[in-house]
Amino acid sequence: MSFFGITALGPPSSFQAGLVSALGINVFSVDEFEATFRRMDKDGSGAITADEVEDLLHDTYGFPPLEEEIAMFMENFDLNQDGKVTWEEFKSTLERIRAETNKKSANAKEYTSYEKMRADRFKHIRMGKDIQDKYKVPMTTSQAHGFYVKDK
Repeated sequence: MSFFGITALGPPSSFQAGLVSALGINVFSVDEFEATFRRMDKDGSGAITADEVEDLLHDTYGFPPLEEEIAMFMENFDLNQDGKVTWEEFKSTLERIRAETNKKSANAKEYTSYEKMRADRFKHIRMGKDIQDKYKVPMTTSQAHGFYVKDK
């Protein structure tokens, strides 16, 4: 019995959880974000302040969001003079960030053919992408030696 995927052993697939694209925005649906947005909009104006974005993400996830997620949202918002974020702007930013992170997730798959992978291993041809382009943190102890985080 899986107990709804919750175990003391961590996520079911640690390699998938360590991908660069593994962010909370890819886990929760637009409807869940919208429900939280409506709750945060106490005055009924259809907008929240930029300061409430972190609280919105925290309430939607149920845990504190990563600093990089908050930064991605804040740099994509076009804040007008009153510093408000409308639902339409939040939703378009959410979809844009999801599209960007989904492109990054394609980096994790180097091969689509076993024959090509076997030929490259036989000829000692290196992988085309760096491990830092695939994962946020090292996945094995041997990857930990020399692992660095790339600056953007």
